[in-house]
Amino acid sequence: MIILVDTTILDGNVYITNGSVNGNTITHDSDRMVMIHSTKIDYNYDNQIQVIPPVTTFGERSESDVVTQTIPPLVIDLKRYTESIAIQGYLEDEPSESATTKRENLLTLAKNFRKLTVVWGITPYQTLWKPDAPNSLFGVFIQKMMFSETAGIVGEAVTASPQPERNIAVQIQLIRGQDAGS
Repeated sequence: MIILVDTTILDGNVYITNGSVNGNTITHDSDRMVMIHSTKIDYNYDNQIQVIPPVTTFGERSESDVVTQTIPPLVIDLKRYTESIAIQGYLEDEPSESATTKRENLLTLAKNFRKLTVVWGITPYQTLWKPDAPNSLFGVFIQKMMFSETAGIVGEAVTASPQPERNIAVQIQLIRGQDAGS
């Protein structure tokens, strides 16, 4: 049974989901959206450029030769670019969901869903990466994740009352691109 949930986007957080975003609301399945309290977001654009150094002289050169003309290098823009995001933050225990459950939900999204949606910020300053409608060629793919837990509560069931807060640090690299499997 699918239970759809509406989540209000809060500034300062990054949301990864396979749901839909409408303004400042994400509609998603109950376990298919993870909120990361972000401490740093790096937005990267890499473009492959071929640089060909110029030939300044032909033949033998002596120390007395003076180059009188500067020749710029030739540049070939290969138009092979990559857009990526690197997110650093943490997953936090909340009354509705533990940090451990959020970690497992992120792993499920990475393993089972080919195209994800990533959003941070609130409108009108919102950044939204989502599958490209109507042909859904582009999406966001998790390339790498790393989780760091605080020593002393790693995997332990804590019975103290009130429960201590557990934060799991997370670093994620996401790539925006076209799904070759589509």
